[in-house]
Formats: sequence, C-alpha cells, structure tokens
Amino acid sequence: MAVDISPLYESLTGVGWYLHEVLRQLADRPGLRLRLYGPSMFMRPDAAQPVRPLASGRAIEWVRHELPDDLLVRQPWLAALLRGVEPWLVAADRNRVLFAPNFVLPWQLAFARRPLVVTVHDMTLLRTSWAMQEETRAALDEKLERTIARARAIVTPSETVRMEILEAGGAAPDAIHVTWEASRLERVSRGALPAAVPDRFVLHVGTIEPRKNVAILLSAWPRLRAMMQDAPPLVLCGKLGWQHAFIEDALDRASAEGWLIRLGYTPDEVLRGLYDRAGVVVCPSLYEGFGLPLVEAMAAGAPLVCSDIPVFREVAGEAAEFVPPDDAAGWAGTLARVLSEPDLRNALRTRGAARVRDFDWQRTADRTLAIWSSVAAAE
Repeated sequence: MAVDISPLYESLTGVGWYLHEVLRQLADRPGLRLRLYGPSMFMRPDAAQPVRPLASGRAIEWVRHELPDDLLVRQPWLAALLRGVEPWLVAADRNRVLFAPNFVLPWQLAFARRPLVVTVHDMTLLRTSWAMQEETRAALDEKLERTIARARAIVTPSETVRMEILEAGGAAPDAIHVTWEASRLERVSRGALPAAVPDRFVLHVGTIEPRKNVAILLSAWPRLRAMMQDAPPLVLCGKLGWQHAFIEDALDRASAEGWLIRLGYTPDEVLRGLYDRAGVVVCPSLYEGFGLPLVEAMAAGAPLVCSDIPVFREVAGEAAEFVPPDDAAGWAGTLARVLSEPDLRNALRTRGAARVRDFDWQRTADRTLAIWSSVAAAE
C-alpha cells in the first residue's frame, strides 16, 4: 500500500486524526506493508516533520531519504531535480494499491498507475462551497470529480456522504464504502481545566469558520441568559479558521460581557477534561460529513444538543436533542430545558453511552483493510 501522509504534517483535525488512528490500528498487521509518503520523500535537515510521531510496527515503512544541507548548497539544482522525478520514483516502488485519505490523489502518487482507494470525508464542495477556503475549494473543484472517477473504491465516514456522492453521480453504488470514525480520547489522561473555565459551562469543539455555525450560538446566548439567570458560559475550543472576520466583533462583545470563553486549539489532555466536565456539548454545524465531536461527547458522557442535519441524526441517533441550525430561539429554549432538567441530561448520557459502542477505530481499520484487500485481489 502506498499511503499519502501529508495530512499528518499540520495541526491534526478530522482528516489527520482519521489517518493517524487507522495507521495506528494497522501498524502490526501481518501480510501488510504500508509505505508512507509525505510531502516529499527527500528530507533535508530543516524539512517539515509530522506533528505527531508516526505509527510504528512491522507493517510500517516511511519512505524518505535524508539529504545533507552541504550537498544542496554545492548543488542547488539538485532539490528541484529530485522534486521533479519524485513521482517516477514512487511509481517505481510498484505498490499494489494507492490510498489517498484526504479527498484527492497527491501529485507524488499520480504517476503510479495502480488501483486507487480514496476517502471522501464530506461533500462540502457541493453543499456549502461558499464556506470553504478559496484555495481548498479551487483544488477540490479541479481534482475531486476526476479522483472519484478514477478510484476503484471510495471510503466515506457516513451513509449521508455516501448518498451525497451517489446523487452527484460519477461513482457506482458498490464502489462506495462507509467506515464510521470513533473517539480517540479514551487513551488520553484527563487534564485540568484552564484557569478561565468555571466548573459549569457549555462546550463547543471545532474550528471557528462559517460551516461550524458558531454565529447561531452567539445569537442564542443572550436569549438563554434572559431565560436563565444562572446560564453557564459558552466555551469555544478550536482555532480561528477562515472567513471568521464576520463574527469577530460578536466574539469580542461576548467575551467582554463575560459569557464567552475562547481557548483556541487545546492539548488532548485539556480537551478530554473539557468533554468530561461539560454540562452540555453543542454542535450547531450547517453541514458535516461525520461529526467527531458528537462521538467524543457521547464517549465522555456529555449531553448533546446538535443542529438537525442528516449526518448528526445518523451519528447520534436518539442520544441528542436536535434544533434547526438557523433557529436562535430554538437553541436557547432547548439549551434552557437540557440545562434545567437533570432527568433529561441523564437520559441523554445513558443513550449516548449505548450509542457510542457502535464507533470503534479497530472496526474502522478492519473495514478499511478489507476494502484495500478487495481492490488488490481484483487486480
């Protein structure tokens, strides 16, 4: 297997954690060799490195060649030459299957005319393209349709995305396979809460960008505070993303008024502690391909309030309260009810504990390996 590991070279969010966990589960599988290709197989001393240690085991081979700086200084043309021939060298490795875990086949693997398995995490390009980074939108607009057409098998994290790909055309039903994702935080020790976070709070986890719909929470919270004198603050856990300027003033006002706490991107131990102690976890997204914070919240025993979109219904089932994503009054009223009714919170925790058993990284990896093996056997 040739595996593109480029997503592991930047702060890990959904795609990076998905790849990280699949590799970890498969690192010691007998009869399997996972050749890992980063942004370049030629590594100079100052080159970027994966942000987390790569999985290690008998199945793992990280394909890289160290280039000393003094060689590049003496022969400055060498780096460009090696960069140009890299796809041919990858093709010469004669891998049986190519795996592109991040929507499209990277250029380094493009000349390897072997069967392709690609993971399509969502169909944001068709559903909410206005909310994408321009660079990402342009890249997917250019390559996604072509990648789907070339792929021998397509992996999706949900039945919702599978149906969206079928509606868009270009793939046969039996070529698309659903592999749910899972929480990775059970292996993480629970850290202390940041000093700014009180004992009672509501938690949102995710990048602050338009698709996550944080704006509806900023509209709902003044209503919630009018309904509940002791309404807890909202804690935002996640980095600032793209197109956030339109709510920057609202974020600043909410922080100044004392009911919004912005933590940015937090370490795993802190994130685990936040989930474990949250009074409610809120997920107001306009669109998602899966919903990892839902699974992480259910695993931590946190009550869930989610936007009423198909994939959240698929993931959470009866373990969440659902609100239309554009209904600020509905969000305020539902949150007031969940926060003030212990029996409802306990029921959501119980349903979440039952539901989260369906999400397991080992099953995801086993299913992924079965897809790869089927594609290889068909050659």
